[in-house]
Amino acid sequence: MPKTLQYVLSCYRALLWLYPPDLRHAYGNDMADVFKQILWAEWTRRGMRGVAAAGRRAFGELITVAIPSHLMSDWMIATGLSLVITSGVLASLVNVMMSRPCR
Repeated sequence: MPKTLQYVLSCYRALLWLYPPDLRHAYGNDMADVFKQILWAEWTRRGMRGVAAAGRRAFGELITVAIPSHLMSDWMIATGLSLVITSGVLASLVNVMMSRPCR
């Protein structure tokens, strides 16, 4: 396998951490193997244009599958709610302190 394909595959493997852990642990190796096969097929058929097209499809999947899966996790929802509630409380306290007359 050419160094270029090895580099692209290494980048893909590194980006697998964007997927939820349960999905990544169950299917991560299979996903990387399939991507490797796709890269090789595209390389032999269309060269770098095929590799670029495969990379774009993989990146699109990251945007549409991996990142939204993380955003819908319990941890992200709890973190977001905590940020909103804390910001609201802080804004209320600042508002109360600013509306008091000075002595």
